[in-house]
Amino acid sequence: MMKPADLTFGSLIEYLSKKFNFTFNRNHYLTISSLPICIVLWLFRKYRNKQKKQSLDCLRDEFSSKLYSQRVQVQTVCQLKISEERAKEITSLSFTELQSKLQKREFSCIEVLYAFQRVAFTENVQLNFIVQPVLEAEEIARRLDGLPASEKDKLPLFGIPFSLKENFGISGYQCTAGASKLISNLSADTCSSVQTLIDAGAVPFIRTNLPQTMMSLGAHNPIYGQTRNPLDLARSPGGSSAGEGAAVGSGSSIIGLGSDIGGSVRVPAAWCGVTALKPSVNRFSTRFMTSIGCGQTLVRGVPGLMGRDVTALVEFSKVLCSDFQYNNDTAVPRVYFNSEEYLSTKPLTIGYLYYWPIVEATESAKNAVTRVVRELSSQGHKVVEWELPQFDCIPGKLLRDIFFADGGASVFRLLENDEVSYTIKRLLSTLGWVGWFKYYLAYTVGWLLPSWFTEKHLVGIVGVENVNKWFQLTDTVEKYKQMWVQDWRDKGIDVLITPAVPVPAEFIDQEEGCMSGSGSYSYLLNMVNFPAGVVPVGKISPEEEVNDFKCYPDHNQVHKCLKKSIKGSTGLPLSVQCVALPYREEMCLRVMNLISKLQ
Repeated sequence: MMKPADLTFGSLIEYLSKKFNFTFNRNHYLTISSLPICIVLWLFRKYRNKQKKQSLDCLRDEFSSKLYSQRVQVQTVCQLKISEERAKEITSLSFTELQSKLQKREFSCIEVLYAFQRVAFTENVQLNFIVQPVLEAEEIARRLDGLPASEKDKLPLFGIPFSLKENFGISGYQCTAGASKLISNLSADTCSSVQTLIDAGAVPFIRTNLPQTMMSLGAHNPIYGQTRNPLDLARSPGGSSAGEGAAVGSGSSIIGLGSDIGGSVRVPAAWCGVTALKPSVNRFSTRFMTSIGCGQTLVRGVPGLMGRDVTALVEFSKVLCSDFQYNNDTAVPRVYFNSEEYLSTKPLTIGYLYYWPIVEATESAKNAVTRVVRELSSQGHKVVEWELPQFDCIPGKLLRDIFFADGGASVFRLLENDEVSYTIKRLLSTLGWVGWFKYYLAYTVGWLLPSWFTEKHLVGIVGVENVNKWFQLTDTVEKYKQMWVQDWRDKGIDVLITPAVPVPAEFIDQEEGCMSGSGSYSYLLNMVNFPAGVVPVGKISPEEEVNDFKCYPDHNQVHKCLKKSIKGSTGLPLSVQCVALPYREEMCLRVMNLISKLQ
């Protein structure tokens, strides 16, 4: 028996060799000797990561404190400058009424700014959609008021306040996308779309919240916190343009600038009861707009509009498709707004679709489509039922292959040592699994969820294997786009009407996995690059809530999760989605305007 005093590394090896009748060779010695080094390196890395995390936590706390001071400062000023009654009087106007009063000089730009600021900061107490006031807003408004009448008349958006999502760059401001690592990065330039609106006379006044990385339909990040739905505080406003949905839905903003790569303006619009437009790629400028994972170009994020009414979307679209825009970004094709198409009264062929082959929509959502289609038919338009074209590859798998072509590496780099929001925690956990286990998961858990929604297309979370696979993916996506276009041309369809979302606004504490199901009626349109808009068409009645809960399927985990949002949905908005061929935004807006007048 060896005594502790006699114990050395060599004697220990000799003892173990005799004890277990095992001969240690040189490789074994090297392996065992390297273990202490590996342990030391692991402990050192863990210590460094802890230091980095603490540094990010301090940076986040300092930044949050700074933003709070800015909000208090601006809120104090606007409360002194305008009464609550006057503010509500101004902010309750429609876009057309507000635009008219500003152009007739019945309101000053600075008074309108103070009105929207006051209402926004009041609503923000419960909803938490403001991340930062635009400190230059007052200066911009006063400059507009001081212009000669001849100059004011040249500005189509003279004095109109607008909100904007945090990922739109303004010179000197941070675009973090909810990631602490980006707090130190100040935007050197102002996003072209934002500058275009300013040049046309609009006034940016607040920046709004978004989920961490913008890769979720949630409304939370560790920097700015949780945003709530103005129609039900227990529910999510949707995302990723979450703050815009809450701001416009609460009456705090008459129109806002969001972004959309998979339903990010349309889902919040549907859940908050407002209108929205997702344009085709390059119709609006994306210059200096932050987008996470922007290395891939097969499905690109685009600026989108969210407004109180369709007229607001139209007026801002006119500016974003005009020389105001083209002078700021020469890379954007000069496709001017086609007023003739928007104002046309020519009868249309309107397709309608109740079901995207991912998740079921509620009966009330389907009935909303039926009512709209019936009314449009009575006005002389031809209506035809349409089905998604059959394709060899699952579209959902294509999207996952595209979004996670790098296996999630860019997201992991961004969030390294950062606090991770609950809205993407499950996604990151899945992306973090080793490759072989992802394949195992993809081919074994399909029975738990609908086959179109998961099963083999979960393999997409592994990443694209090589350049050849990426070329094949690009070719497949292009063929799928052309299939959509050709099918529409063959059937003569001008516009398609579908449910905007399958279920009402989800509760904040619902499982994260539900959110991707709620976006299933949106994200295919980003891949095929069709413009799409959302317009509210009514509210869920008590009878519809009962029927929805009774009829909604619960044959898999996704549907069971989504079904929870039906409870207590009476009074929540019903919306439909209007879809048009690429670069036919005017056609989409025309039908949205027709639908808005049906109510």
